Amino acid sequence: MKFYIFFFIFLTQAFLFGQDTSTKIADSLRKEKEIEYIKRFQERQKYYNEQCSNDSIKAVEDSKIENKYFTYLIAPGGDDFPAKKEIEQALKKHNIIWGGAFMGSDIPAHYTSNLCYHRYMNYFTEKKFGKDLIEDIVKQSLLDHVNKNPSIIFEYNDNLNWIYKGDPKLADILLNTFFFKNFMYPKGYIDSSQKNQSFTKVMLYVDENDDTLKVESFDHHIINRYNKQFIPYFEKKIKSFIKSSKFVLSKRAILYNGIKYSFKIYYK
Repeated sequence: MKFYIFFFIFLTQAFLFGQDTSTKIADSLRKEKEIEYIKRFQERQKYYNEQCSNDSIKAVEDSKIENKYFTYLIAPGGDDFPAKKEIEQALKKHNIIWGGAFMGSDIPAHYTSNLCYHRYMNYFTEKKFGKDLIEDIVKQSLLDHVNKNPSIIFEYNDNLNWIYKGDPKLADILLNTFFFKNFMYPKGYIDSSQKNQSFTKVMLYVDENDDTLKVESFDHHIINRYNKQFIPYFEKKIKSFIKSSKFVLSKRAILYNGIKYSFKIYYK
């Protein structure tokens, strides 16, 4: 009996000792990995700081003789800046060179070429001309591009997120501008005294055969009951508007970026 008790105690101690040893080994390996990770991180950070310093010095020198501005791509896989020609021409009027669109990263492990050069050149240009002016130029160049390519209103793009904000949304305001250029109210239509209260919400879908938008359904909110008799006329005109060749979408937008599937037409 004493033998079994001794043997049991021995096995228990051996088991506990083995566990303790395994824990110490695991802790040691984890610490080694942490030390190695910190070392690599510090090396990358050092490289990041060196490259950024070189780029910033270059930017300081270049800013003395020229003004440059770069647009950003949101990483990773940010959408391309669509208004290249428009922003280049708009900046040129102020003696500013558009340097193109670039994607960067704040992570030391991923320093991209000329990252800090782009940032410092933007900083110097905004400081000289005013950040508000530069932002206005960027937005106006995008609006100019939309006027030439209205279908982009339906194509989500990082650079155009701001047109989907507000109530009514700027995207809808732009579409209304396009729509009413060739629209005449029917005889007898009564103007509403409540702005933006009478409208039609248009639901859309994409015809995959030709990448065009098609009307799926209408949702009408007409304040004046008398004007409801004109609903068929409104629907006909909206369908004709969407059938325009102006609203052919890009394949990339359909597959990757996503589409805006509804908009509103506001009546007076």
